[in-house]
Amino acid sequence: MKKYWLAALLGTMVLAAGCKGNSDTEEVTPATSETEASKEDIAAGASTLSEAGKSAYRSVLEDIYYNQQFPNSLELDYDGSDLSRNRFAVLDVDGDGRSELLISYITASTDGQAFLVYDFVEALDAVHEEFMGFPTVTFYDNGVARANWSDHPGTLESSDFQPFTLYLYNKDENVYGLLGTAFQKDDPDVYYQNLVGDEDETEIDETVLKDWLDTTIGDAAVVDVPMMKLTPENIRALK
Repeated sequence: MKKYWLAALLGTMVLAAGCKGNSDTEEVTPATSETEASKEDIAAGASTLSEAGKSAYRSVLEDIYYNQQFPNSLELDYDGSDLSRNRFAVLDVDGDGRSELLISYITASTDGQAFLVYDFVEALDAVHEEFMGFPTVTFYDNGVARANWSDHPGTLESSDFQPFTLYLYNKDENVYGLLGTAFQKDDPDVYYQNLVGDEDETEIDETVLKDWLDTTIGDAAVVDVPMMKLTPENIRALK
């Protein structure tokens, strides 16, 4: 039986390779935790960073804006549209006491769009990728991230349910580790779950799905993510 949680991971791998399966560009609904930011928000987030950290984050943003290049040789396609449609934030989204660089990159084909979280590692004098997924991601203050799938064939027209993947921030590894996925196939009343370590997906009902969400997210609050348009002027606000 097909391992659907691997489909989500493969989707991420395809992003990294610059997927060409879907060349159409669609406007992505922003992350539900995303709000409008001011330059003061960016400056406040940057206040926790060293000068080296600020410089590194500016370099990442400038490389994306001017060259469409990403850290660690990551390759994402570019559809030629206005790069200011992309957005960024500087804040401590994972709760580790350091501000991360968050980027919503949507000037690409649907399969090439991504939400990225980078952390500056002083010991390495380099940025480290904590998270990469589709832009419709919500972060919670208990370290959980919920990322809806982009345009997956498991999404039923007769159902409002959006397949998703859950991640949990691992402080020791400094990454958002995969927890599992939930999706539908042919029946809007039937759900499937695939947890990390499971060989195959498991058919579940809505009660089990709700219990899983209650266990992982529970009463955790959504992290407010104030984001700005990616422009040279706004990049300079990171100081």
